[in-house]
Amino acid sequence: MATIMLYLAAAGCLFLLLLNRVLIGMKDGPAKPIAIVFSFLALTGAAVGLGAAAPSAWAIAPLTILAATGLGEARRAWIRWRCRGEPPAARESAAISLHRPITTTDLAVARYELRLPHWRGPALRIAHISDLHLNSRLPATYYRSVIAQVTQAQPDLVFFTGDFVTRVEFAPGLTPLLAGVRSRWGVFAVLGNHDFWAGETATAAAVQAAGVTLLRDRHQVVHAGSGAEVLLCGYEAPDGANGWHRPEILPGQLAIALTHTPDNIYRLSQLGFAAVFAGHYHAGQVRLPGLGALVVPSAYGRRFDHGHFVVNGAHLFVTAGVGAAFPPFRVYCQPDLFVVDVSSA
Repeated sequence: MATIMLYLAAAGCLFLLLLNRVLIGMKDGPAKPIAIVFSFLALTGAAVGLGAAAPSAWAIAPLTILAATGLGEARRAWIRWRCRGEPPAARESAAISLHRPITTTDLAVARYELRLPHWRGPALRIAHISDLHLNSRLPATYYRSVIAQVTQAQPDLVFFTGDFVTRVEFAPGLTPLLAGVRSRWGVFAVLGNHDFWAGETATAAAVQAAGVTLLRDRHQVVHAGSGAEVLLCGYEAPDGANGWHRPEILPGQLAIALTHTPDNIYRLSQLGFAAVFAGHYHAGQVRLPGLGALVVPSAYGRRFDHGHFVVNGAHLFVTAGVGAAFPPFRVYCQPDLFVVDVSSA
């Protein structure tokens, strides 16, 4: 029995690796849950069979897998520690209780303070929202309360970083919802992988009809007063990259990139962006107390699953998002929106 458990532990590590790197990134459809279930059953069955029949000398194989997994997690934790940013200056949320694991609509507001030595413009406030996944499972009052929280923050800029819908039939509902967003200098957005899977054209049209500026692999300059400029760039790779070119960042400009997946941070940080806003990961959507997220759709695993990081000098903000996709609920993982106050040092 001990040998079987050893093989099962190794199979679990392999399944989580396959789930994070491949399966969770598959396009939504009937094949996706079938592939996930089949992979789980196949690996579990192989582990039980090998554990029961393999010679004891073969135990080196699962032990090697477990050791490699442990080393990989240690490396991830080290890189994450090196890239850690400042925690929220304040966080407004209901406390998570072990006795109430479902947190699907327990919206939190995380407030960050970002001081940039090279910024010579006025203080500005950014509200960052992602992954609405507008659907009928969550009440309309919940989505309206999210928009109300954005308005209450009195932002200068509002950023949406993709995954407005999971299914295209909900796209028309985006227009009246997003039309309620208020900001001083505008509302800007990029699309996410689910928007492309569901219907890029219909989703983009609904978002733009609400007065939101879609930065479809392009950029726009916002004049912040006193001659200061904010350069906003959209980067929709890998789902919607169509000949994206880095714009010229002029001296004194505050260059900010909006992208759906934080996996793009390494390229964007090397291009000179001061800040990058992203979502996509849902902070894991299902988190276990003491362990955190087990499934994060990223080439880097749980490295940048949620919060504020500094990568090559660029400040990365990864929100947990507002909605839920698959599964259609959150466990010990609150949805949230970020409010980032930017000022000079």
